[in-house]
Amino acid sequence: MSDYDSNMHDQGDDENESSAWEEMMRGIIGPEATNEIAKALRARGIDPTPMLNSGNFPGSAGAMRSMMAQFNHMMSLSSGPINWKMAHDIAKTRAWGDGDLQISAAEGQRIRQALQVGDLWLDAVTDLEPARGDRHAWRRSDWVENTLDTWKQMVEPVAVNAARALSDALKAQMEEMTNHGIGELPEGLSAMFGQTQPIVEKLSAAVFAGQIGEALGGLSHEAFGSTDAGIPLTASGTTALVVPNVNAFAEGFDIPTDEVYQFVALREVAHARLFNSVSWLKAELLQSVQKYASEIRIDTEAIQDAAMSIDPTDMAALQEAMTGGAFAAETTPAQEQALENLETQLALVEGWVDVITLEAGRAYLPHIEQLRELMRRRRVSGGAAEQMLEKLIGLKLRPRQARNAAKLWEIVTKERGREERDALWNHPDFAPNAEELQDPEGFLAAREKKAEADAEIDAALEQLLDGTLGWADGLEPGQDSEGDARRVDASDSSNDSSSEDEKKSDDDSAGEDNKE
Repeated sequence: MSDYDSNMHDQGDDENESSAWEEMMRGIIGPEATNEIAKALRARGIDPTPMLNSGNFPGSAGAMRSMMAQFNHMMSLSSGPINWKMAHDIAKTRAWGDGDLQISAAEGQRIRQALQVGDLWLDAVTDLEPARGDRHAWRRSDWVENTLDTWKQMVEPVAVNAARALSDALKAQMEEMTNHGIGELPEGLSAMFGQTQPIVEKLSAAVFAGQIGEALGGLSHEAFGSTDAGIPLTASGTTALVVPNVNAFAEGFDIPTDEVYQFVALREVAHARLFNSVSWLKAELLQSVQKYASEIRIDTEAIQDAAMSIDPTDMAALQEAMTGGAFAAETTPAQEQALENLETQLALVEGWVDVITLEAGRAYLPHIEQLRELMRRRRVSGGAAEQMLEKLIGLKLRPRQARNAAKLWEIVTKERGREERDALWNHPDFAPNAEELQDPEGFLAAREKKAEADAEIDAALEQLLDGTLGWADGLEPGQDSEGDARRVDASDSSNDSSSEDEKKSDDDSAGEDNKE
């Protein structure tokens, strides 16, 4: 190749690279802003082309166009703190994994029968009404489809905070670049930076979508049913078991598969029965999660430091910037209260389910004690996907006092019976609180003492309203307070003084008569 041809080839490559760079920018911020940026950079002797050779961008115009097509598709999807369409697609893909085979009719019938039998066993140990929803055998992708709406309610408050922090960090990065890199921007170009806000918002929504999609896709490989997190993830009392996950669990132990299925089904319908009968419980749990999440403070310095070195084409780096150590370590008082409420509620739910499933299944499941302990350990440790979710929303969905709660429910059942035990769910104020969970053995005695004090106050109030409240020692009717007594004393003194004056007047009159 001649020198001329070589130069022309190099010039053609430069033009292709420049075109690719400009094509990418047009896809992000539009043609007018791209032309302004390119003009401003070249006027200052800055050539954007070498960026393409730095390893941060695809090496060819074709690869660049492919990347931009994917980027534009991502940016065109629905906006919001989380791109839920994208999260859904990622979670479904992750759930599918090596395959998500259809469940046979026989397997589906087996699951539905196990759930039905579990409800029949529970009828003998609790008066709470069973859930009236449908019974299902789920694939992993079915779990994603049916639980996504509830996850939205729990995750979005965190995403809002993180997206705002990322937006601020990237905006500061642009300002830093403007002040120390390019200098003053020409008229019209500075306005363009204000138009980057929607781009940053969509970008952060996509980043969170990738994280939550991966987390939920991972959880779909660990969940047994719709209540594993201690929160009902479905509506209308639906109960279900995730067939491949229960099969994988059963294979790990020397326990008959049918017994494992029945135990897991018993726990699923016990959760569903509790949430179906206790109308306030799901709302309280979700409110605690949302209250905690809404006050999560983002470590803006950590995000800013990460944002300064972010490669916009590296989604993994963006995800790490938004979730890797981004949450401030300190919690607010409101968060601490919300976390205490959540942990207490989760513990009460888990403890109640633990107690009544043991009571209901003891006569039918020979290995129930072993299965019970395995389930306890599983809830305490959590799986890899649960740890990912914890990193994402900064919150552990685990009951810290589940064993104490189970002991408390056992004591109440033994001492007062199942009716009084289940009556503690009638109102949030009746349910045991965090302090009472610390001392399960003293729970009933403390409640009796409180009930006696409340009864005395109620009786005194009733007497006061009826006008039959007794008089304090030393007081009589007309002397029901110190002030009244003083007024009576003053009145008596005045009367005595008047009597003395009258007597003196009478004596004086008598003396005058005698003189006459």
